[in-house]
Amino acid sequence: MNSGENNDSVPEGRRPVPLGEAQLEVAASPPPKITTFTSLRDPNYLRYWLALLTGFAGMQMNIIARGWLVWEMTESAFSIGIVSFAFGVPMLLFSLIGGAIADRVPKRNLLIITQTCQASVTLVIAILVAADAIQFWHLVAAGAATGLFFVFDGPARQAIIPELVPRRQLLNAISLNSTAMNVTRVVAPTIAGALLIIIGSAGVFFIVVGFYIAAAIALSMMTPTKRVEEPGFAPLRPSFSGQSRSATLARAIRADLAEGLSYMRHSSLILTLLAMAFVPLVFGLPYMMLLPVFADEVLGVGEFGYGTLIAAAGVGALAASLSIASLGDFRRKGRLLFALALAFGITLVGFGLSQSYALSMTIMVAVGAAGTGYMTLNTTLIQATVPPRMMGRVMSIYMITFALMPMGVLPVGALADVIGVGTAVVAGGTIVVIFVLAMAMLLPSLRRLE
Repeated sequence: MNSGENNDSVPEGRRPVPLGEAQLEVAASPPPKITTFTSLRDPNYLRYWLALLTGFAGMQMNIIARGWLVWEMTESAFSIGIVSFAFGVPMLLFSLIGGAIADRVPKRNLLIITQTCQASVTLVIAILVAADAIQFWHLVAAGAATGLFFVFDGPARQAIIPELVPRRQLLNAISLNSTAMNVTRVVAPTIAGALLIIIGSAGVFFIVVGFYIAAAIALSMMTPTKRVEEPGFAPLRPSFSGQSRSATLARAIRADLAEGLSYMRHSSLILTLLAMAFVPLVFGLPYMMLLPVFADEVLGVGEFGYGTLIAAAGVGALAASLSIASLGDFRRKGRLLFALALAFGITLVGFGLSQSYALSMTIMVAVGAAGTGYMTLNTTLIQATVPPRMMGRVMSIYMITFALMPMGVLPVGALADVIGVGTAVVAGGTIVVIFVLAMAMLLPSLRRLE
């Protein structure tokens, strides 16, 4: 055997270094710098981002139209809370199942189905409003159906991101997700508030249907993503010997649920980050659902003013998400997480005390910036810690906090009817401040997270 043949049989990484090259240092190319819009260069992520943009535009306009319609029909903060509660109940009961299914099926297909279902329910509401046949229970039922769809949509939407971008771009991609959502929070509520005056609730609901359909089309243009696999996890390949496919799937999902709960139970960091999501969302974010009451009773600015208040929060949220996206994989995330959570609580207290429309608009910018920055960082820390094969299940637990937020509107709404909406928001903001300060003192290790 000649020398050339011998070299060919040796693996590339084990061949002798040619004479004269042994002392040469091979400089590895540094990874490309992450800029604000790095993740959008990937065609798959770009299509996903556009679907997110259109879907959330529809959702924001839906929130505006539904919230104002409930207020017009009932003039009760408690009634707004009932509709929000109906949205949260399915998420609380079934989020774990949604996360397990998101880990087992193609996430893109699951998202297409949920967007199509959202369009169908909204179309029914639009027709009922246009026919002047809408009743309060219709809105409660629609809220419950929307919550059921979100059981699958939420975990899949979060868990698909690590399949679309490299790990080092995770913060950038999540921040751009927040950017898409917050662009809609700036533009969609203002447009919806104006359209409510011009074409009424029915017209806005019909437009929302179009947005949901556009989101489904954008998702269908994505090429199927490659599952991120790890040792110990195999995609479901059911055996048909002795049991049906549905029975096999049910057993697999039960096993996945048990594994996911065991993982979270033994991960103190994940439990702590979930707690950091839970309290600010449950006691802080209900202010969003009570804005129709603020706009009408406290500030006297009507439908358009209601839309601009949400848009002001969106301006701050957009600025925060773009700023965090520009930071790349920066250090001291833990300290910034605490600072933003504390700012969120403080600004909520200020908003609850305000009686001026101009001042309220200004404070809402700060509320939106602090709340979005905090949630973006918290989500990033969770996703950077969780193994990809567990992502759907862990994010389904995270989605439960979003279920408890609309459910929290019910007691807050009842409280607002008794003591006033401003006082209720002040109480929620105060709870957030106390919780964040306590966590900062009791868990110094969380402040040192990077």
